[in-house]
Amino acid sequence: MKVASLLAVTLVVTLPACTYNVAPYGASVANVESIKSLRIKPVSVATFTSAQPGQSSITCRAAGPVTVSPSFESYIEKALIDELKLAGAYDANSSLVLKGKLEEIDFSSGMTDGKWRFTVTVSNGRNESFTAKSIFGFSGSFVAEKACQETAQAFSPAVQKLVQDIVRDPQFKRIAN
Repeated sequence: MKVASLLAVTLVVTLPACTYNVAPYGASVANVESIKSLRIKPVSVATFTSAQPGQSSITCRAAGPVTVSPSFESYIEKALIDELKLAGAYDANSSLVLKGKLEEIDFSSGMTDGKWRFTVTVSNGRNESFTAKSIFGFSGSFVAEKACQETAQAFSPAVQKLVQDIVRDPQFKRIAN
């Protein structure tokens, strides 16, 4: 009996945790249309910063990390650039540079529902800024592995909603002009 218990503990301790990788970003037609409707001049986007620079994973329960490459702030920066490009509102050489700082990122992977939470401050070279808070809900699960898979799968749509919340904020047009 002691051998079986020792073997069970050894397996639990030595089994590798799963890694739940986030899918590449896919642009949102609604976001592109929202940006087009603003009729802003093309802007450039500086490298996003973060309150936790370079963070690329968040542990999901005891099942393992939800991971993005190369970092959460870079993923969000690229998402915004992709949307601006598709809307014809991006020029890497523009003198109007938008900056972003990922102030907060977190999620909950509840038994019945989950949520991604973001706080991002967007600014320009004229020291004008605003802070957008975004929450994206998704289905959860009692089973940790399934809940963590759902959390990783919900990240790209959560970032789409974050970009939507940024570009639909009336202050975005002000700082992007």
